[in-house]
Amino acid sequence: MICYLSIENFVLVKSLKLEFGKGLQVLTGETGAGKSVIVGAIDLIFGGQVHSGMVLNESKPVYLELAVTELEKNAKLRNLIEKYEIDDSEKEIFFSREIKSDRRSRSFINGRRVARDIVKEFREALLDFHSQRDQQKLFNPEYQLEILDKFGKLISKRNEFQKKYKELSEKIDELRKLQKEENENREKMQLYQYQIEEIEAAQLKLNEDSKIQDELEVLDNAEEILNNSAEMEQQIYEQEDSIYDVLSKFASSMENYKLNSTQKAASYLQDALANLDDAIYEIRDLQNKIDLDSSYKEKLEKRLDELNSLKAKYKKNIPEIIEYLKGIKKKLDNFDSEEKKIKDLEETIKKELEKLDMLASELSEKRKKAALKLSKLLEENIQKLAIPHASINIKFDKINEEKKRISSLSAYSEFGYDKIEFKFSANKGVSVQPLQNVASGGETSRVLLAIKKILSQDLEPHTIIFDEIDTGIGGRTSELLGNFIAKIAKNHQVLCITHLAPIASFANEHFSIEKKSKAKLAEIWVKKLTHNERKDEIARMISGSKTELALKYAEEILKKGEDNDNG
Repeated sequence: MICYLSIENFVLVKSLKLEFGKGLQVLTGETGAGKSVIVGAIDLIFGGQVHSGMVLNESKPVYLELAVTELEKNAKLRNLIEKYEIDDSEKEIFFSREIKSDRRSRSFINGRRVARDIVKEFREALLDFHSQRDQQKLFNPEYQLEILDKFGKLISKRNEFQKKYKELSEKIDELRKLQKEENENREKMQLYQYQIEEIEAAQLKLNEDSKIQDELEVLDNAEEILNNSAEMEQQIYEQEDSIYDVLSKFASSMENYKLNSTQKAASYLQDALANLDDAIYEIRDLQNKIDLDSSYKEKLEKRLDELNSLKAKYKKNIPEIIEYLKGIKKKLDNFDSEEKKIKDLEETIKKELEKLDMLASELSEKRKKAALKLSKLLEENIQKLAIPHASINIKFDKINEEKKRISSLSAYSEFGYDKIEFKFSANKGVSVQPLQNVASGGETSRVLLAIKKILSQDLEPHTIIFDEIDTGIGGRTSELLGNFIAKIAKNHQVLCITHLAPIASFANEHFSIEKKSKAKLAEIWVKKLTHNERKDEIARMISGSKTELALKYAEEILKKGEDNDNG
């Protein structure tokens, strides 16, 4: 239970320290006095969301701290203490949170900084917040199912199913991934096979395209080359006083002189004659190669088009295409189909779906038995809260059609194949309808309170927080509601914010909350009340002032509350 709460620089609280005891701890005050600030501080300490406007003095951080005692009575809490190696040698654990003006915050357990997720785990073990917002949760089918499973002590069975469901979901994801990869790989191998056939059919040779281009260059200028070659050969060799004859004559003449310069000149002329011979040889060789047949040129052009088309398609040159061919042939040779693995996994999934369905069926049968007991208990308890003709039942349906089970995971959620709905009627002779369609705010609050009371009987001791759940309730019902909450407080610490005097009368400890206006700002003050102070506060709650009649009535209802506590 929470035994101590400290609030510094939070909303309208400059500094506040409270000590709580066992049983029912009631907080009362005028509307707008700031009662929910206390609950808000506890919520924040245990990982609640930070909002703007929480820091009173922005030059300093908010500091919130509370202590929890009686640790040994809560097994879930003990497990967390061991899991996170929390020092509990002092028989208390301190939880705190520091919030800066920029909304950044830090959480601590016994002064050691911890992640908010860890704090939230402790929240689950220690606290049960019950507010008007929970009434909306009650309309959620998943929340209704959780209530039923908690009542039927089916959480471990449900967790077993959830584990199998998640494992099977992972296997199905793996199967889909394998099937997708297999299809993609098969398509890729088909593409490779087509490309291999296409490239091999082209019978590529290194540098073939550049050779064809050179040959086409020659053929494009063939006629001009032949004409020039004939003229050149005639002028060099054949005509009178040909170039060759003239150069030979001068070379012989220069050799006759024994001068160094003339000898060199003769040598150069001989070299020129040799170069002319080489040039003519190359020209004659080219003449032999030139084919003026147009069909041959067309053949070369067609081949070059084929090569260029292939290069454009693969965005590679000829050597690169040849290397690419080697690579894809190797990939095709090494392709290993996952077909057997897929088939084996499909068989496994089929068997696992059958097992999952068996678990879901077992869970469903147990839920139906628990639902009969829960609906009966709910009716009895709601009737005690001044709805004498209340009727409630729990309707079962399946998430999906029967034919889809054992063939698809879509027939289940992670909680089984059940879909339930709480149905309610507040009036005699009126058939039950979905709770959210027919229950008023006050009726919904009483249904939820009855659920909390029934569940609390089997829960380990922890702190239950009721934040103004009495909206829409008054008269005799408020006394019944107070008695209800007091019974819950026999087994659990209950922190209750209320506007109703009959509820406050059942308190084991009563705190008055008041907002006082000062020169610059308003501040919240909290006081633990004595018996006489309680009488004054309850009189105020009854009539708005401490009249003699109100004080007398306050004394009476306080006595009723104390008699109930002693009983």
